[in-house]
Amino acid sequence: MTTVNNPAPISWAPSQWWDGQDGEWSSFDLRVGTPEQTVRVFPSTAGSATWVVRPGGCEPPSQECTASRGGLFDQNRSSTWNELGPYTLALEQNLGRKGSGVFGLDTLSLGLTNTTGGPTLDSQIIAGIETEKWYNGILGLQQQPMNLSDFSDSQPTVLSTLRAKNLIPSLSWAYTAGAHYRSKGSFGSLTFGGSDLSKYIPTNVSFTLAPDVGRDLVVGIKSITSTFVNGSVSSLLPSPTLAFIDSTVPYLYLPEDACKAFETELGLVYNEENNLYFVDEALHQTLLNINPQFTFRLGNDKLSEPSVDVTLPYASFDLVMTPPMRENATSYFPLRRGNDSQITLGRAFLQEAYVMVDYDRQNFTVAQAVFDDTAQPNIVPIPWNATATPSNDKGLSREAIIGIGTGSAVFFLLAAIIGVLAMLRRRKRRNRRAMTDVVPDTDDSPEIKPFSYTSIQEIGHQSMPEMHDTGYLELLNGSAPSGSDKVLNELADGTQTPPCELLVPPTPYIHELASSGLSISPSSTSRDRNGSSRDYVTPDSSAESVLPHTTGSPHTSQNTLSSRIGTEQPIVKPAQVPKQININKALPQEPLGNMPHYGDYPSPRSRFSVEVPAPAYKRKRPPLARQDMSETRKPLAPSNSYTTIFDVEEYQDKASANKSPHGSF
Repeated sequence: MTTVNNPAPISWAPSQWWDGQDGEWSSFDLRVGTPEQTVRVFPSTAGSATWVVRPGGCEPPSQECTASRGGLFDQNRSSTWNELGPYTLALEQNLGRKGSGVFGLDTLSLGLTNTTGGPTLDSQIIAGIETEKWYNGILGLQQQPMNLSDFSDSQPTVLSTLRAKNLIPSLSWAYTAGAHYRSKGSFGSLTFGGSDLSKYIPTNVSFTLAPDVGRDLVVGIKSITSTFVNGSVSSLLPSPTLAFIDSTVPYLYLPEDACKAFETELGLVYNEENNLYFVDEALHQTLLNINPQFTFRLGNDKLSEPSVDVTLPYASFDLVMTPPMRENATSYFPLRRGNDSQITLGRAFLQEAYVMVDYDRQNFTVAQAVFDDTAQPNIVPIPWNATATPSNDKGLSREAIIGIGTGSAVFFLLAAIIGVLAMLRRRKRRNRRAMTDVVPDTDDSPEIKPFSYTSIQEIGHQSMPEMHDTGYLELLNGSAPSGSDKVLNELADGTQTPPCELLVPPTPYIHELASSGLSISPSSTSRDRNGSSRDYVTPDSSAESVLPHTTGSPHTSQNTLSSRIGTEQPIVKPAQVPKQININKALPQEPLGNMPHYGDYPSPRSRFSVEVPAPAYKRKRPPLARQDMSETRKPLAPSNSYTTIFDVEEYQDKASANKSPHGSF
């Protein structure tokens, strides 16, 4: 059923005439002009315009000529004729055919009547011909518009007009030429916008249209084989080739080596003047007896798969030329030699082949034609899966298919959105769980606080934990390794410790404490937890030293060592001053002379001078120059800004009393 939005295919009924002077071909009725003049034409898979024979094509006029040429069209009798002028018939020029015609616009109707044919189309491009190179008229099946004078003045074709007027469901057609030798004769079949399932064997092989719009139905001939009644098989195509399907001509144009293979296999004799193979009576009878079958294996190109086979009996090549082409009727084999640009599968091939072309999808199909006199036409539209095996199920309507496709697209879109949201939610939950599962740092190590004098522990029975880098020196025993250069390790108690040089770690060197104006003096005695007496110092402007000494200035000894580095000064609170240090317990057990690094260059441990900054503790001063460590160095001059808390001469007197074998400073 045809509706405005869903038109049905148009099946153009054949005329039931066998026309042609180069064979017997099934033609189609066409009505042209106003009033209508009926002519018979052949479908042309290569043409775009409609050609009709003018009265000048039969001179002198005769009923026999008019009938043989399918009828004549006289444009002078048509009131709707709009002549455009004479133009070249730009068709099959690669085959050496040339001619001209008078072009114009007029009405055109398919079929013998409106009942048996199709709709009437206005302003269709029509060419009136008189040449005998195209003996019968044609109707072009191409969708490419005609351009006569320039590209801005193009004329639509019959196919494109049918589609533009929404008279067919798609820009497509399906055609087979028919075969007069089959049974009682099988006429051709032509459908616009669909195909007839009763006319071909379904196939899954599809071909793409070539980019040349003038030669778009190109297939690859992969092989041609001949099979005889005795079962022998011969190859007739030495190498694959490309061929153009053109129903305008009856011949097959093949490469010369393939034609020679046909000659050898069938005994054909080549006529060079006509580029044809005429068949005499004896050869004709022989070919009828052996009845070869010719199988053409076709693919989208010369090598690729898949492929489809189309088999033609010898009867499809058993043609007869009649006057005016030949003075007498002559049998011939429709094979011609051609170069690469001329390889063509003509109307003789389409007797056994069914071609379906879909310009909307830019593809086409070639299938084996079927001849069943009892089969009823089964017209289906294109778009439709024409390569599927036909069934009695009518299937879904077009609206249902569109609805299913739209619903499927929406479903998959929603599914994709839900999937993305679920993935994001899962990732967010995983991140939240990871944050809650993090175990807080429970390090019980004591908090490292900024250094202050109140945090210094007693040196004696307990070791002091490592402190920040505050610039204070490290007192070590001889066997204890240095840790952070700031650890104060307890020295072993002994009744008598040999006097040794007081060592200072290589880094950092002894800081000279900036003058802070702090005066140090013995202050008070307190007792620790063990009841031992401990002496502390308190600020006193009159005191000079916290160590007892006899006479002499603490700066008069030549062996007095003083080390000064850096300008960074710790902040010293006046009420918090370290206690005096027991020298005997703070010295290393092994003298400096036995140290492995002791030599000409004095060890950094031989420089020791502890000085407490003066009260102006916030004032910074540049570092003092480092003094020479050798025995010949000059004593430092007394400084009013510093108070020495270590008396070197008193230490030497004690060392002499203990009989130190290593000398003194």
